[in-house]
Amino acid sequence: MRDILPTLRRWEKEGRRFALATVTKTWGSSPRPVGSSMGIRDDGQTCGSVSGGCIETAVIDSALRSFASATPELLHFGQISDSDAWEVGLSCGGEIEVWVDPEASLRNPNEWAEHCRLVEAGEPSVLCTCFNSVEQVHWTPSSTDNGSVAELAVAAHRGKESRVEKVDGHTWFFSVEPKREKLVVVGGVHIAQALFQLAHGLGMETVLIDPRAAFADESRFPVQPERTINAWPDEAFKELDLDEATYVVVLTHDPKIDDKALETLVRSDVRYIGALGSRTTQAKRRKALSDKGFSEAEIDRIHGPVGLSIGAKTAEEIALAILAEIVQVKRAQD
Repeated sequence: MRDILPTLRRWEKEGRRFALATVTKTWGSSPRPVGSSMGIRDDGQTCGSVSGGCIETAVIDSALRSFASATPELLHFGQISDSDAWEVGLSCGGEIEVWVDPEASLRNPNEWAEHCRLVEAGEPSVLCTCFNSVEQVHWTPSSTDNGSVAELAVAAHRGKESRVEKVDGHTWFFSVEPKREKLVVVGGVHIAQALFQLAHGLGMETVLIDPRAAFADESRFPVQPERTINAWPDEAFKELDLDEATYVVVLTHDPKIDDKALETLVRSDVRYIGALGSRTTQAKRRKALSDKGFSEAEIDRIHGPVGLSIGAKTAEEIALAILAEIVQVKRAQD
């Protein structure tokens, strides 16, 4: 929901009614994963997607009908044959269920508002909805409730996957919004300019670290980082949460800056560490870290030369290779 939340919040401020459609189950091949959402305004305007297009019209029709009764609907869409290609269904051969709720933001306004606040702040939250009673609550890592719903919310959060579960004979959907992922770039070089453009499109929080004032000048970036820290990496890292939602790329090619950063990173919880440099540079870097007492396992956390091997030459191509490797690491660990 994070991707469509700005639009939903704007509709709320404008006093417009809207329904929230969410993919709650999938079987086989499906175009969008569980948890994908689409907002449908009372005049038919939409944001987001639940299928990439093949069932959107049917979902919109259901949402518009539901405004009159204020009653949610669980829609099921299955595979279709070529002869029925113009009818509602999934030509990709999969099946999905979509929960369409015209009152998602109104059933429990306090729970909805707090869930939205956390998502906007990039913090994790799980919105728990009962299909039977349409009860709605939210869960966060700071929640103290230890009931059955809370326990399942914890499991969904840890698994980073939205899901449907049975609780005391009732069906609940746990819509997981994980902590917003963060891309930290050490070194405001040309590759960083392209990286921030691509990372912005992926919805990542972006942070630039560079002790050199000329390279930390945000005006140099077509898409500016959301935060710039003009300090040495070991000092800058003290201001950041180096957790598993963080991906770091070291780009200065200056050992005084890069190696100092890597010494902190290899013993942190960050999910990805990439370092620019040739194989010769990487070998020297590994030896320098080994001589300082870092283990082989710690040093092996560094992806270098950074990025997938796609023959990249330009700054834009190298940035694409880096983001592709980050996605590969992320999906391999999910």
